[in-house]
Amino acid sequence: MQMLDAAATAARLPYARLMPAVAQAMLDLRAGRIHSCPRAVLPLPEGGSYLAMPCTDAQYAISKLVSVTPANQALGLPTIQGLVLASDARNGSPLALLHGGTVTARRTAAVSLLGIERLLGRAPQDLTLVGTGGQAWSHALALLEVWPGLRLRIKGRSAAPGFVQRLAAQGLTACVWQEGDGYGDCALAATTSLSAVLPEDLAPETLIVGIGSFRPDMAELPATQVRARQLFVDDPEGARHEAGDLLQAGVDWSRVHGLAELLAGEVRAQGPLLYKTVGQAAWDMAAVRCALSDFCGTTLGR
Repeated sequence: MQMLDAAATAARLPYARLMPAVAQAMLDLRAGRIHSCPRAVLPLPEGGSYLAMPCTDAQYAISKLVSVTPANQALGLPTIQGLVLASDARNGSPLALLHGGTVTARRTAAVSLLGIERLLGRAPQDLTLVGTGGQAWSHALALLEVWPGLRLRIKGRSAAPGFVQRLAAQGLTACVWQEGDGYGDCALAATTSLSAVLPEDLAPETLIVGIGSFRPDMAELPATQVRARQLFVDDPEGARHEAGDLLQAGVDWSRVHGLAELLAGEVRAQGPLLYKTVGQAAWDMAAVRCALSDFCGTTLGR
């Protein structure tokens, strides 16, 4: 059985392969070629959560066990820790253990970037990232890797300048969002806030993306914007149970579209847009497919 640490796992998951693999997984999940069930979420101390996410397809059977511990940020420890066990679906033989935090960070970023690219219909030129935690960091790295000419602004509390300096230490350019700045092509919220971190009057041409909140009591996006925009989610079934931004806004679920509908050409992105992601074990399956085989999905126009 292969044992892949964080560096080895990341090396197996380049975004050029992972983004189309996620797109294919979305289509496969919708078509019944990937099987998953609602993730189990158990409480941990100090607002943490312990998640179990199984998934199967014709080739692999996988389980991800991961802890989300916000208090770790103050201790200098990763917020997300865990592992992914991948087995052969045909005989159950364990194949590999992957670094769970790396899988989660990279597949989550790939889901976000795929949605941004498809909903905008182009690469973004100017993007504001709200948040300075682990998910914000992995998204910043992904955004600047995939779109190296992107103007990236970081909005946070006191940690934003340090966040920008950390990026600069890796040769990456970003700046701190200033009061009075706009939000550009896209405003991406990556926080665990219980209340909105974006303004009520955000410009309609700015795509809103929310990736941080993952429980019904979390809502980092303003309810007025949720109600006013065409809504897309990564996983329609999961969003009904976990997307606090949408649940608290009392959305009409008949107008919430899965991104797979857009990928399949069944719906068009029109008007002010909002994309909410909650995560799905099928996106971990996309990562396993990339890491353990030459599978990289269809190009879907890429």
